[in-house]
This record gives sequence, structure tokens and C-alpha cells, in this order.
Amino acid sequence: MGGAELYAGNTAKMWASLAPWTRVTSGPVPGLLVVDVPAQRATRVILRQPLAGGAGQVGALMRRAAERGRVVVEDSFDGLALPAGDGITIDRFPLMIRPPAAVEPLPGPDLAGAVAAGNGAGVRVIRAAGRAALAQAERVIVDGFPRRALQPFRPESMLPPLVLTVPGWQTWLAYRDGEPAAACCTFDDGAALGIYWLATLPEHRSHGLGRAVMRAALGSRARRPAALVATPAGEPLYFSLGFRTVTEAAWYRSPGPGNRR
Repeated sequence: MGGAELYAGNTAKMWASLAPWTRVTSGPVPGLLVVDVPAQRATRVILRQPLAGGAGQVGALMRRAAERGRVVVEDSFDGLALPAGDGITIDRFPLMIRPPAAVEPLPGPDLAGAVAAGNGAGVRVIRAAGRAALAQAERVIVDGFPRRALQPFRPESMLPPLVLTVPGWQTWLAYRDGEPAAACCTFDDGAALGIYWLATLPEHRSHGLGRAVMRAALGSRARRPAALVATPAGEPLYFSLGFRTVTEAAWYRSPGPGNRR
């Protein structure tokens, strides 16, 4: 299975795993997954196969969904070629894969897998196991990534408590001097470890927090290949951790009614 297929399959299963918080339907053709996220007033259309549906069908689906709210079409294969216009914007980012490999453990204690010290003074990384830690991680991601469509921050609009019990889901949170500072989410679907939304709050950047979170996440599933989509800021970090670009992924976004300029 190629890198794009690994990531597309992982992200589709990740969103589907959150039902009933999400509402998942099959697309109009095989290879498409349509996910409604009522808490975000948004719809995600995920291509699980190259050119699933073609630009015409996906574009029509996107326009219908945009009548209800924001729409994101994820094309891990970058073959769709939807035209920009009518409020639609296009972003392209490297899709990166890391083969299974051991990760140097974080220094310091590992209390039954619950807490690991970070690689900088006053830094520690935990797996969020309760609602309080999950809410802290959610705020870090919304404000640090940032997820502008989810600002101002509303608890549980991005990470419902359901993620604490869904098999394969983990939320990682780094503290610096006792303050929530960096976070990410991972999803293990049995084929790959998908890594999502790594973020550090601006006031805590350049202290090794992103690396500490990534080492903890990768170390938890060292026998899995890992897949992610990199922002320009994150690409050097991922490269240093063994990720390599396999293709470019495209995101087509429509702001929905009332949000167009």
C-alpha cells in the first residue's frame, strides 16, 4: 500500500470512529467518504482512492454541502484538480511517511506509560487520559495550530470526550513549567499511525516541545508506519525524525453560507 493510500485510509477511519459525534455516509461513488461534523457546522469529503468521483461529481457534492456550512475536500492523491473560485480555496502540503522504526525514549520516568519527561528543562509529555487534560490539549491545538474556523475556542467542538474511549485514538499533551504548551492527536487504524494537528502555543515555541510530543507519539507505536501531512513550519522537524515526502496532498475549502467575502 502506497503512502497516499495509508494516509487516506487512516484519516477516513479516524473520522468514522467518532460516530455518533460525526455522521458518516458513503459518497455518491465508491471511494468517497462524506463526514458531517455538526459541532463544527462542517462537512468533510475524503477521497480514499485516486480521482474518486472525478472533479465534476466532487464539485457538485461540495456545492450542495456548502449550502449547510463549511466544507473541506481532502485529496491525498492530488489528482482531483477542482478549480478555485466561488469562495473555494486550495491548499497543498507534503504528505510524509515514516517507516516502522525504534524511537529514542524520552529521558526521565515513564510511570506505567502515563507520563514521560520531555527533552528540555521543565518539559513533560502525557497521554491525555481524562477530560481535563483532553480539554487542555484541545485548546492548545485550536489556538496553537491554529484552527481558525474553531476560534474562539469552544470546548468539545474539536475533541469530544468520546476520543478517550475509541480504540486507536490517543491525544498527547506537553507541559512546559507546568503550563499546557504543545499537543497532537494520533490514530492507529491497524495499518498505520496517523498523526494530526501537532501544535505549540506561540509563547512556548523553540523549546523542543514539538519534538518531545512527536517522540512520545511515535514511540508508542514504533512497529507501525506513520503518516502525516506537513505544514512548512513542521516539515524540517518531521524530516529529522525519519519522515520522507511521498506525494503532495490537496485540501479544497469552501467557507459555507455567510462566510464568503
